[in-house]
Amino acid sequence: MKMSKHQKSIDEIIGEAALTLLQRSGPVNTHALMAELQNMQMQATDEEYRTAISMALKEVRTSISLGQQQRNEPEKDNVHPLFGNDQSSGNSRKH
Repeated sequence: MKMSKHQKSIDEIIGEAALTLLQRSGPVNTHALMAELQNMQMQATDEEYRTAISMALKEVRTSISLGQQQRNEPEKDNVHPLFGNDQSSGNSRKH
Protein backbone atom coordinates (compact mmCIF):
# COMPACT_ATOMS: atom_id res chain seq x y z
CA MET A 1 0.00 0.00 0.00
CA LYS A 2 1.54 3.27 -1.11
CA MET A 3 1.05 6.24 1.18
CA SER A 4 0.85 9.73 -0.22
CA LYS A 5 3.42 12.28 0.92
CA HIS A 6 0.58 14.25 2.50
CA GLN A 7 -0.69 11.27 4.53
CA LYS A 8 2.85 10.33 5.55
CA SER A 9 3.39 13.87 6.84
CA ILE A 10 0.17 13.70 8.88
CA ASP A 11 1.16 10.33 10.34
CA GLU A 12 4.60 11.67 11.29
CA ILE A 13 3.03 14.66 13.05
CA ILE A 14 0.65 12.43 15.02
CA GLY A 15 3.61 10.19 15.88
CA GLU A 16 5.65 13.17 17.03
CA ALA A 17 2.81 14.31 19.29
CA ALA A 18 2.37 10.79 20.69
CA LEU A 19 6.10 10.49 21.35
CA THR A 20 6.05 13.81 23.22
CA LEU A 21 3.21 12.51 25.41
CA LEU A 22 5.15 9.32 26.14
CA GLN A 23 8.31 11.25 27.02
CA ARG A 24 6.37 13.38 29.50
CA SER A 25 5.10 10.21 31.22
CA GLY A 26 1.62 11.73 31.28
CA PRO A 27 -1.65 10.32 30.05
CA VAL A 28 -1.64 9.03 26.49
CA ASN A 29 -5.18 9.26 25.15
CA THR A 30 -7.03 11.03 22.38
CA HIS A 31 -7.74 14.13 24.47
CA ALA A 32 -4.07 14.50 25.41
CA LEU A 33 -3.11 13.91 21.77
CA MET A 34 -5.49 16.64 20.62
CA ALA A 35 -4.10 19.04 23.22
CA GLU A 36 -0.52 18.30 22.15
CA LEU A 37 -1.35 18.77 18.47
CA GLN A 38 -3.00 22.10 19.27
CA ASN A 39 0.07 23.11 21.26
CA MET A 40 2.31 22.15 18.32
CA GLN A 41 0.09 24.16 15.98
CA MET A 42 0.34 27.28 18.15
CA GLN A 43 4.13 26.99 18.30
CA ALA A 44 4.63 26.27 14.59
CA THR A 45 6.23 29.08 12.62
CA ASP A 46 6.03 27.47 9.17
CA GLU A 47 2.61 27.89 7.52
CA GLU A 48 2.89 24.58 5.63
CA TYR A 49 3.70 22.73 8.86
CA ARG A 50 0.81 24.47 10.63
CA THR A 51 -1.54 23.36 7.83
CA ALA A 52 -0.28 19.77 8.14
CA ILE A 53 -0.91 19.88 11.90
CA SER A 54 -4.42 21.16 11.19
CA MET A 55 -5.01 18.16 8.92
CA ALA A 56 -3.67 15.85 11.64
CA LEU A 57 -6.10 17.40 14.12
CA LYS A 58 -8.93 16.84 11.66
CA GLU A 59 -7.93 13.19 11.21
CA VAL A 60 -7.84 12.59 14.97
CA ARG A 61 -11.26 14.26 15.39
CA THR A 62 -12.68 12.06 12.63
CA SER A 63 -11.22 8.98 14.28
CA ILE A 64 -12.73 9.96 17.63
CA SER A 65 -16.20 10.53 16.16
CA LEU A 66 -16.08 7.23 14.23
CA GLY A 67 -15.13 5.43 17.44
CA GLN A 68 -18.03 7.03 19.29
CA GLN A 69 -20.45 6.07 16.51
CA GLN A 70 -19.27 2.46 16.65
CA ARG A 71 -19.71 2.36 20.43
CA ASN A 72 -23.23 3.76 20.10
CA GLU A 73 -24.32 1.23 17.49
CA PRO A 74 -26.04 -1.87 18.83
CA GLU A 75 -23.98 -5.05 18.87
CA LYS A 76 -24.41 -6.96 15.66
CA ASP A 77 -24.00 -10.66 15.34
CA ASN A 78 -20.96 -11.36 13.22
CA VAL A 79 -21.97 -14.96 12.52
CA HIS A 80 -24.07 -15.48 9.42
CA PRO A 81 -25.45 -18.81 8.20
CA LEU A 82 -24.01 -19.83 4.85
CA PHE A 83 -26.88 -22.05 3.77
CA GLY A 84 -29.93 -20.27 5.14
CA ASN A 85 -31.46 -20.36 8.58
CA ASP A 86 -32.96 -23.84 8.32
CA GLN A 87 -30.74 -25.90 10.59
CA SER A 88 -32.96 -28.97 10.81
CA SER A 89 -31.21 -31.90 9.20
CA GLY A 90 -34.06 -34.32 9.64
CA ASN A 91 -33.54 -38.07 9.45
CA SER A 92 -32.46 -38.24 5.84
CA ARG A 93 -28.86 -39.32 5.70
CA LYS A 94 -26.68 -38.05 2.91
CA HIS A 95 -23.75 -40.41 3.45
